[in-house]
Amino acid sequence: MNLSRASAIEPFNRVLFSFLLFTPILLKAAGMGVSVPVTITETERLNYSNVNLSDATYHYEPSAGLGFVFDSNIGQNRDFSYRLNFEYTLSKLESSNRLYSERFSKHKYNIVNTFAFSVYHARYVRFWVGPRINVQFEHMSSSSNIRRQNSYGIGLAAATGVNVMLGRTVALAADLGYHGSLLFGGERYRDYDGTTIEEETHYSVYGGTNKGLTARFYLLFRFGERYEQNEEEFSDRSVIDDSL
Repeated sequence: MNLSRASAIEPFNRVLFSFLLFTPILLKAAGMGVSVPVTITETERLNYSNVNLSDATYHYEPSAGLGFVFDSNIGQNRDFSYRLNFEYTLSKLESSNRLYSERFSKHKYNIVNTFAFSVYHARYVRFWVGPRINVQFEHMSSSSNIRRQNSYGIGLAAATGVNVMLGRTVALAADLGYHGSLLFGGERYRDYDGTTIEEETHYSVYGGTNKGLTARFYLLFRFGERYEQNEEEFSDRSVIDDSL
């Protein structure tokens, strides 16, 4: 197997390992489905250890992706739920603050852990707020293959969302979140003087931050969930029935 093919398969192996790692949690999920993550804004700032490289700031274009989601509480009569997303997104960038201008592509594999606390829930709708923990792997490359980056990150986010039950087995959901992540990684690059690309490859490590606003849209399937009324709801219903 050549190196390019091996590097393309490597991220998928990481996703598979993560899936196996979280299998005990997934088996307890009350629902699962698919998600469409939409990156509205994303800014990345990197500080290089190599003194020959200037610090860089990237403003990525809006992008979308695909994910698989598991949720412990889509529409039950409980205040807390845990949502686990495995996501892939492809982001584009037209230029940077280096000597050249070209197209950059970034592949991001994201594990999103959402801890949702209900602010209002009823039989057919649930509003929630809560924190998130993101764990991510990124691979970025330039169109001329001058630069290649691999980075890892971990971050926190604040999110809010809504679940809408369409029936016993299907629900739609959406949420909005703003995240801030710490990144560390390495970059392989070749020097460019504006006219000629050198053959020699250099390497530098870097650290940085990634911030942005993201929306997610979900199609969820519920497994054995029931909205069980509590004693207060039964009491209110009894009062109404008696008054009739």
